[in-house]
Amino acid sequence: MEAPRIRKFGTFLREIFGRRVHKVGLVGGFTCPNRDGSLGTGGCSFCNPASSLPAGYRGGSDFRRQLEKGCRHVSKRFGVSLFLPYFQDYTTTYGDPEELERMYESVLSCPGVVGISLCTRPDCLDDGVLDVLERLSRKTFLLVELGVQTFDERLLADMNRLHTSGDTLDALERLRDRSIFTAAHMILGYPGHTVETAVGDAAILREAGIGGVKLQNFHVVKGTAMAKRYAEGGFEALDQNAYVEMAVSFLEETDPRAVILRLNGSAPARLTVAPEWSTDSRATTAGIEAALEALDTWQGRKTGASREDVSGAPDAGFHPVLRTIAEGTPPE
Repeated sequence: MEAPRIRKFGTFLREIFGRRVHKVGLVGGFTCPNRDGSLGTGGCSFCNPASSLPAGYRGGSDFRRQLEKGCRHVSKRFGVSLFLPYFQDYTTTYGDPEELERMYESVLSCPGVVGISLCTRPDCLDDGVLDVLERLSRKTFLLVELGVQTFDERLLADMNRLHTSGDTLDALERLRDRSIFTAAHMILGYPGHTVETAVGDAAILREAGIGGVKLQNFHVVKGTAMAKRYAEGGFEALDQNAYVEMAVSFLEETDPRAVILRLNGSAPARLTVAPEWSTDSRATTAGIEAALEALDTWQGRKTGASREDVSGAPDAGFHPVLRTIAEGTPPE
């Protein structure tokens, strides 16, 4: 069997749990320091929270009901029986540590749940929250998805992220010191972002020992500062071929042991301003995979890694979450 060209998240989970595991998106009622006034009120330049709500979410239901409904849906659609709840609204480590811990713990008792995934910002991981995450990671599969976006200070300022690359590196180090499995959410193709930016960002993540990567092609969403700028002619929509080139270059500089959660992302068509191609995630993923094949390249190739390094068994030293799973009780 031919070795894969990237280390896919789905394969990684199957290797750990023996069966397919499917994420179930949840809305926990969180907010963000870049919106509630703690840091700012406008949010990031590209962000419209409505674009990342779980499909089918209608509001008014607590996250336990959301989880039960979501599990039924993905079980019927994909034939799976193992689930990974994903708190994905705003910043899901932003709150009182005790309340956060109760919320996280409450979903772990649901049938078929094998762990939990959380998205957050580098500046929302104080010691109290890290204590909670460390305890959680010692008893179940925990994935922290950290919104990094880029390490380019000029772009971070333009995005109105209100944190620096230094904040990100500090957060990554503190998560690593707690042996918390962390994936970086990266945006490729933001105006001013180049192939060279992508290569540099990937190298920094590799040096930081990142456990996983989630790629996002920049797209313009209604109700954002970038939508206004685009309407005024401030920049052109991202070309799909340019994005594919950036993604391939990024992957070539990525540690072959790092898990690739996603190759691109999209917003609902009703909220997408541009580019039109961004709404077809499957086609974009297929384009990246076709480019890897055509160029006969793979994750980590520019670091000296072979394709066999990509397909090797998950490394418990690199992915400390594996030690927790190995020491725990296998799922029913």
